Amino acid sequence: MHKKTIVLFALSFIFVQFSHAQGPDAVVVVRQSTLNGFLDAVGPVSGKAPYDVLGLKGEYTWTVKNARIQLKPNAADFSADASVKVGPFEYGSVAHGDVEIKYHQESNRISVKVLKASFEVYTKFFGKKIHLGDVDISKFYRPEFEFAGPQPVQPSVLVSLPGDQSKTVYITPFNQNLRVEQDQIVVTSNLKFSDQPPPK
Repeated sequence: MHKKTIVLFALSFIFVQFSHAQGPDAVVVVRQSTLNGFLDAVGPVSGKAPYDVLGLKGEYTWTVKNARIQLKPNAADFSADASVKVGPFEYGSVAHGDVEIKYHQESNRISVKVLKASFEVYTKFFGKKIHLGDVDISKFYRPEFEFAGPQPVQPSVLVSLPGDQSKTVYITPFNQNLRVEQDQIVVTSNLKFSDQPPPK
């Protein structure tokens, strides 16, 4: 039973890096390449819609591909290449948007959500640009994708002791912190171990 308890305790920290030096006890890193791997799996997205502007009626089609998230110090941006066709008129554009990154301590989740990311739809009539609308593609990259944070799975561990005795060790995370760095998201936490339950 003692070995089983220790194994379960170790498994609860898979993918979490520990440091016994000064600094955080647990670190979770989500790399930019991981986020873009998710977007690659979504692949190209296409759509169409009717328009009726200034007496001009018809339908436009669009396709978005090469969606990317760029992580940089304290910021995250989204971009994708858009191609639009309005009748015989075709052009390329780029959709830009912001990315919201949060760490939810209560559920120990790191969430990454693309906010409004739109591109303009227009046509030209006798050389004049006519705005037909905007397409927001952020909804196609939801629900937001999430990652586990640096907290242990269980708040306590039962340790077997000699003589059929046992002891409960309580684990309390504190000093949780999220940073957006170049090409990666870093979430850190310190851990306090005690034989007394934490105050509620």
